[in-house]
Amino acid sequence: MKNVIQAEDRNIVVKGKAKNKKEAFANAINQVARNLGAKEDNLIFKIEPKSFEVEELKEIDEKEHFLFFFFPRIRKSYEVQLRVLVHVEYVCVNEIDCQKLATTDNPLFNRATKGV
Repeated sequence: MKNVIQAEDRNIVVKGKAKNKKEAFANAINQVARNLGAKEDNLIFKIEPKSFEVEELKEIDEKEHFLFFFFPRIRKSYEVQLRVLVHVEYVCVNEIDCQKLATTDNPLFNRATKGV
């Protein structure tokens, strides 16, 4: 049998949003595997990050009031956009030849044994 494992490097752009920077980065990094898995027909078994580039990091301040007038406060949230270079190893399932077997020895599907 031939080796069916293939490997390549890919660039992925991911985004994350949260109340602090650490969670925003964690949310963005969690998107890497989801993006790869959604677009891939093959079986991915290893994703290794090589580099991260921060394309955009935003701090968003939103002023809000209780009952539109009372107790004003400012809520901060962060948005990050990363470009991630990952090394992906996967198995090309479509390239594997499948051996087909046809059997009719099953008594459930044999009409002679059912009495029909």
